[in-house]
Amino acid sequence: MTEPTAPAVFWRRIVLAWLGVALIMLVRNWAAIAAVRFPDPDDALRLVQVRDLLDGQGWFDLRQYRIDPPVGTPTHWSRLVDLPLALLIAALRPLLGQPVAEQVAATLVPLLTLLCAMLLTARIARRLFGERAAYGACVVWIMALAAMVQLQPLRIDHHGWQIVSQLAALAALFDRDARRGARLAALALAIGLSISLELLPFAALTAGVLGLRWLRGGAPRRDALVQLLLVLAGASCVLFVATRGLVADSHCDTVSPALLAAFLLAALLTGAIARIRQLGWPVLVGLLVLAAGLTGALYLALAPQCLAGPFAELDPLVRTFWYDNVLEGLPVWRQDLSTMVQMIIPPLIGLAVTLWAWARDLGGQREALGEFALLLAGAIVIALLVSRFSSVATAIATVPLGFAVFEWLRRAPRLPTALRLLALPVIFISLVPGVAVGALRNALAQPGAPAQSGDSQVTGTGCGQPQSLTVLAGLPRATLFAPFEIGPSLLVSTPHAVIATGHHRSAPSIEAVIKAFTAAPGQAEALVRRHGATHLVTCSDLIEARNYVRLAPQGLMAQLLANQPPHWLERVPLPGEAGTLTLWRVVPPAQPGRNSKASPFMQ
Repeated sequence: MTEPTAPAVFWRRIVLAWLGVALIMLVRNWAAIAAVRFPDPDDALRLVQVRDLLDGQGWFDLRQYRIDPPVGTPTHWSRLVDLPLALLIAALRPLLGQPVAEQVAATLVPLLTLLCAMLLTARIARRLFGERAAYGACVVWIMALAAMVQLQPLRIDHHGWQIVSQLAALAALFDRDARRGARLAALALAIGLSISLELLPFAALTAGVLGLRWLRGGAPRRDALVQLLLVLAGASCVLFVATRGLVADSHCDTVSPALLAAFLLAALLTGAIARIRQLGWPVLVGLLVLAAGLTGALYLALAPQCLAGPFAELDPLVRTFWYDNVLEGLPVWRQDLSTMVQMIIPPLIGLAVTLWAWARDLGGQREALGEFALLLAGAIVIALLVSRFSSVATAIATVPLGFAVFEWLRRAPRLPTALRLLALPVIFISLVPGVAVGALRNALAQPGAPAQSGDSQVTGTGCGQPQSLTVLAGLPRATLFAPFEIGPSLLVSTPHAVIATGHHRSAPSIEAVIKAFTAAPGQAEALVRRHGATHLVTCSDLIEARNYVRLAPQGLMAQLLANQPPHWLERVPLPGEAGTLTLWRVVPPAQPGRNSKASPFMQ
């Protein structure tokens, strides 16, 4: 595989294209940036974790001590994602102050992640389809909505870096030196897996493509898979020690010693097979399948609890009320129609374009195009099962879609006028079909028909976030029993502690919150006091709160929203614009010979 080195002017043009896209993103998201309104609760909790790191919490200590204090709740998030945010905040806060430094970092880091993604897709597009296709891919990025949602300002959780890691692995596969490309791909995958174990299926897919190269023969092809697995195992071990320390982590949601052992075994077995010469392809396939089987068997022997997946231990109530309603983790067919077509149609069109180019041996790149088609098809299958992976599939699809846009525009002047006028609408509908479907649905909706509600979900903004939550910031520190979906916002906007947040390692606390808000007031009191909460928070416009009312019309949340508090709660007046947020003080239990009336939360 040979390709001329890209000239400096090429990369300058890609950076200029990124600046244009970044400017569009800044304008579109300016209101959210100004208000520091995070797209997702995970982004808020990420900033809390970064603050704790900058305030002296240990590098290896990933426990959130303000979630269900005093013991706190562990997280599984990688310090690799914290690092660029922490460095930028630390550099800027002497000049700008902490709040503005955080605001700038939370805006710039996702945009720099977008730059990495655009540079990588430009490299892949130039390799497979030519330089002009790379420029077309930059245009497509503006409308790659399923990917851009993970790369917008304030989206500081790990998903953007997850996209970049997989694009880097993909770009490395098409390096001029097969062995070097395999090593670079392994390094990118190791970094990505350290950030999120969701990359594991794509890592297996990458190994499968290199296995197919091996079957096609030649020493470099044979060695590429061995190089991939050796570097993946070694780099993963180094990253584990560097980010987790020497701990016997048995969780199934991160890279663990059991998984590292499986990586090492896969590398050793594949290396041993590579030393056997003159193997026929049936025997080679059998040996590689056997190696894969032994690798999987070792992992399950060391971590049998992981056979059922990382969320198998969730309490049925937590799974039903919360996890099964987290839309981004559900299959694509569980999404609404507009979201579903936006997630799947552009990648499918990209796959069709790639297969068209492969069938015509475009530029003599049949083999590379075939491998790219396999990887894109695999990403689409993963996205069908876990909808948030559509961001990766869409990012990969920008490569063939950029080529298609370039070809459509190049050929348009030769078309009849009627077809030429249709070129741009067809391109737009192909790239943003969700917008087209949404507009059509709105046009066909009956006047006065109720809008579709999202109340089947747990998530939702509410309380007029973040403005109303900051009302609590100046009040003395307390432990708040609050709906878990606003837990991260309370942590980032106030000094208070909360009982739970919407994260699976917080499942026991989530269970307590669900049970308390749906229980009769007498039973709820015991749960609230058991967790040491001094105050309770409600928000009438929070979807989670309405779901509690639907589940238990006579439960604690229903009574509080009806302003019928039990005797052990008293309402606390709040200053300023509190919106729909209501604060209740947990009245201390009466003691013999003492007045049960305690000092109010604020005078």
